[in-house]
Amino acid sequence: MLEIKENKIIQTIGDQKKEWSIQELLEIPDPLSGEPLELRNAAMFKVVEMAEVLYNELSKTALLRYDFWKQLKPDRIVEQKFQYTTKVTLTYQWELMIDSKGLHYKDISGDYTPQLGAITDQLFSDFWFYGPSLPIPELFLRKQLVAIIRNAFMQAGSPASYKHFELFEYPTIGDLTHHWVNGDHKVSDFIFIRDYGIEIGATNWHDGLVYLKFLSFEHFLTVPSSENSIITPEIRVEIEALLQRKATYKKLEDITHPEINAVSKRLFMDNAGQVQYIHLHGFGEDYKASYSEEAAWRAELIDQYIHRLSVEENEFTILHIVKNLELNGVKNIGELIFKAAKNATPKGRQTLSKILFDQYDAENGAEALISLLEYERYTDYWRDYVFKSMFKMRNNKNVQHFIIEKLKGDHKIHFEKSVDVLRAWNYRGDEDQLDRNLLNELNWDDATAHDPNFRSALDKTIIIIQKK
Repeated sequence: MLEIKENKIIQTIGDQKKEWSIQELLEIPDPLSGEPLELRNAAMFKVVEMAEVLYNELSKTALLRYDFWKQLKPDRIVEQKFQYTTKVTLTYQWELMIDSKGLHYKDISGDYTPQLGAITDQLFSDFWFYGPSLPIPELFLRKQLVAIIRNAFMQAGSPASYKHFELFEYPTIGDLTHHWVNGDHKVSDFIFIRDYGIEIGATNWHDGLVYLKFLSFEHFLTVPSSENSIITPEIRVEIEALLQRKATYKKLEDITHPEINAVSKRLFMDNAGQVQYIHLHGFGEDYKASYSEEAAWRAELIDQYIHRLSVEENEFTILHIVKNLELNGVKNIGELIFKAAKNATPKGRQTLSKILFDQYDAENGAEALISLLEYERYTDYWRDYVFKSMFKMRNNKNVQHFIIEKLKGDHKIHFEKSVDVLRAWNYRGDEDQLDRNLLNELNWDDATAHDPNFRSALDKTIIIIQKK
């Protein structure tokens, strides 16, 4: 049961009571644990209202959670289900559902829950900032869930919208040698590193396994560890080396301490580092920042914008980011866009490749476009999009090389779609060179039969393609 007071929420479970302060609710992982998701969501939206009067006293951590719950519109999330497996010695079945209440992990095989088919709920903000609470091995699925939640934000590009957990490809562990055991034959604790996260458990001589908990790699890297954790500092260092990542968490007393000159910093960041607008908007008297503070904030702002390039999907938002990077003195925009495209969601990479091709570097833009074919195993949309986009890329060297390779290759669909691209080039002005009679000789049956007429037609076509 939850009771909302003026500046706190009182939670009662059985005969136990806990008083949550506003700051604590916005800073601690898994707030109001033990309550149904629907009640927790309602309480967090109420916390946003209550936090308005404390805004300038909130820590950086609390401000991000404040922004998350202020921007989130859960009704925009349509129920979706995903099925996948994890494997150690046995293969375990999982189902994950996301809806307007949160995330729901169904442990079909009873891997981490004592009851088959048990469902574990996760609060939106806990997933967003700390990662999955149960295994999600596929990077593609983690990216998709992040995109679903971000699309439910009221304002694209808000501070919290690009501060989700890091999306990285998990290392392949394989041989199961990365484990630690502490204790004896009577009672012992253990830690096992799997391909998709960390298992922590305990056994005793009488009952065997008495405790098993899952810790995602993201949770390990972002949540402050308690002093009595069996993951000792030495083990933590070893896991960080295995992941090739350093933990980003801070001690609780550090993250709960408000930043000095927070008001000026917020004005600087909200105005994209353009101080003149602070004065134009009438907040000049509230703005008190030194040159060194502005330099530090600008560096942080640029880092945020660069990171957002790889997580945003909306073209208008990304163009806004690019413009702000230019206004803050960043020169290598094309290189940054190309790098961001490699880590973006499919939709984000689609947008970045278009902007890169149209405005900065057409060759790198084409390379980013072609890389979308790695997602064709999920849906035909990406294959169709890539090849249709090439209809207007006749003079692009990367596209020319790609088409030639596909005409010489052993992928039937790619071959036929490459011929479609050539027909589009013919229609758009290349009819004197890539004439229809020549293109009609490029057919898959003749290619696989090693017909000499096909080889002759292919050689002529390659010469014509390379002329431009």
